[in-house]
Amino acid sequence: MSPDPDQTPIDPEDRDYLSYTWSSLPWSPWFPFTATKEEFRQIPHEPGLYRIRPAGKDFLMYIGETRRTVHERLNELRHTLKRTDLMPWHDPIGEAPPLWAWQDAEGFSYECSAAPLDASQSGRRGMESFLLYRYRQERGASTLCNFGRFHPRYRKSTNRKETKRGGKLAENHLDNPAGGPSIPPLPVTGTPGERDWMGLPWSGIRPLDGETIRTVPPGAGLYLLFERDSRDLVSIGQSADCAKRLRSHAIKFLDGKDLLFSSTIEEKPLLPHNLKELENDLIGNYFEAYRKVPKYQFGNMQ
Repeated sequence: MSPDPDQTPIDPEDRDYLSYTWSSLPWSPWFPFTATKEEFRQIPHEPGLYRIRPAGKDFLMYIGETRRTVHERLNELRHTLKRTDLMPWHDPIGEAPPLWAWQDAEGFSYECSAAPLDASQSGRRGMESFLLYRYRQERGASTLCNFGRFHPRYRKSTNRKETKRGGKLAENHLDNPAGGPSIPPLPVTGTPGERDWMGLPWSGIRPLDGETIRTVPPGAGLYLLFERDSRDLVSIGQSADCAKRLRSHAIKFLDGKDLLFSSTIEEKPLLPHNLKELENDLIGNYFEAYRKVPKYQFGNMQ
């Protein structure tokens, strides 16, 4: 099984997302997970970002960030993947199960590259979203293990507490929906918060209250939250039931935050990972414009 097809085949050497200067970050060389302890020590011993690809391939499996040192995170991950008989648990390293599944199915061996980033946690997460956005723009599809994506012929391990180990599906079992295709990246148009932003048909900006939310059509979609006085965009979100999610936000913000919202509802159902891809396109484009994430993004509701 091959990964998502590239829309415009190019020479691997020309792929910006594999370069040592991608997005103006100081990326380390690519180190195989089988590198010696001494070689692997060259990965930065600072918080930052990392990218993982199958050895010698021209596509990425995963892009991540960590407030631990990237060396510590990647060293733990590579040792976790050494056990080939059992899929790892979903905790403490969320990318371990999907990477294991692709390793088991396709015989991938992995290599990684990392970049230190001196930033707040929201700053690192914003850069992670930006890198995923840039990768989608260049590749035409997402990495294979971000956004909850998984190998279609495998089921995912739960966390240790739930004790349900993942593994290969039986031949007569339907594919894992998380193995469905990536949705194409949104077109880079408009300005964050405008009615045509990223080519989506946004509603007008309205008060975040029960009466107005009742006018939101049922279904999956994306939404934006704005501060009333400044009209600043303060949060970007997605939900399989957009109206329900907006109602929960309206209740959450009864403590005095006076907000407005805009939404767009998808015409047809989307898989959870597809909604997350679209949400990330919006966050990444916002980060590209302002070099920060919206005020209340990533659960920062203080």
